[in-house]
Amino acid sequence: MHDIVISDTSCLILFDKIGEIELLKSVYDTIITTPEIAEEFGEVLPIWIKIETV
Repeated sequence: MHDIVISDTSCLILFDKIGEIELLKSVYDTIITTPEIAEEFGEVLPIWIKIETV
C-alpha cells in the first residue's frame, strides 16, 4: 500500500457522495490532508484521515 496526500476537496467529496470514502482507507496506508481542505469538505472527516498543516 502507499501513502497519499489529498490536496483537493473534490476527491473527498466525490467518494463521500457515492458512499465509498472507506475505499480510500483500504487502498492507502496513510491519508493526509490540510486543515483548509478539511474545512472546505464541510463534514467531519474519519479519524483515519490525518490533518496536518503545510
